[in-house]
Amino acid sequence: MSESIHILCILNPTSGNGLGRQRWPAVVSLLEEFNITHELFMVDGEPLADAVCRKMSAAGAGEYGVVCGIGGDGTHSQIINGLMRFRAENPARKLPPYALIPLGTGNDIAKSFGLGARENVFARDLRRAVATIRYGADYYLDIGRMGDLYFVDALTIGLDSRILEEHNRYKNEIIKYPLLRRLIKGNILYTFCMGLRFWNHDPIEAEVVIDGSPWYSGPVLNLVVNNTRIYGGEFVICPDSFANDGLFEAVVFAGHYDYLARYLLALRGNPREIQRMADKLSRVSTCKRGSGISIRLSRREAVQYDGEMLTTSDRFDIKVIPRAIQLKIPAEQRF
Repeated sequence: MSESIHILCILNPTSGNGLGRQRWPAVVSLLEEFNITHELFMVDGEPLADAVCRKMSAAGAGEYGVVCGIGGDGTHSQIINGLMRFRAENPARKLPPYALIPLGTGNDIAKSFGLGARENVFARDLRRAVATIRYGADYYLDIGRMGDLYFVDALTIGLDSRILEEHNRYKNEIIKYPLLRRLIKGNILYTFCMGLRFWNHDPIEAEVVIDGSPWYSGPVLNLVVNNTRIYGGEFVICPDSFANDGLFEAVVFAGHYDYLARYLLALRGNPREIQRMADKLSRVSTCKRGSGISIRLSRREAVQYDGEMLTTSDRFDIKVIPRAIQLKIPAEQRF
């Protein structure tokens, strides 16, 4: 075994309904197996991005060989927001590489790079994620920026955000009842909320400009600015996308039937040829790439980034920061 490395582990105790806290002892055991020493930083009660920025500012230069986030997409997004703020405030300091322990609900970012949260007799993904901290390859990940906000996976406007809004509202009610919390898991609740919202959500008029050139003007039911390959836990809406090419993909869902058809075709278990069929069935190109995306809406609409809700808005100006974060990803095939 090579010499020990020292890392910072940032744990969100509420991620995945407490899954990160529950699985932490198993993570510690695996860290010891791979000769990785760690410092645990558990954040509860203050904004995670603020806490991470403060923690990194207090750390000595080169103190951590890797920063490791333990949680889901929202956790990783907030940690990376904190790291980007730290870098902006300390331009002379070098950011350590970032590693993912995917213990959230959707885990889009981790799944996009071949990491999951399964741990049973057939799959040992937790061990694989910890092994990646030491032996993973370096991948230089693009980051999206909108004002002072950074996002990694996707920024979504419209129906998907309204469904998430409903999901969060019901989740906050269900969490009061332990029996319901056990019975109604994330995907079941999300499907229920989609059924409540789907036909009651009307398209709005939108104008989308990419790299200074008008691209789309018309009705929008849902709009996704996509970076990593997996979206919504189970979908590949841009099968030819890469998260290190300096470009994002704008995806317009013009109406209800377009929305349903795209998602059925985009299931991540489908062959890529089927996923690409969305282009032929819609009057709007599935993936229009660009490094600068401006969106204007006819009314204010709900927006989410990496599974986190923002206040409604009718104007969005998004820029890509290419190769912003050094990400550790698996170098070997799944075992």
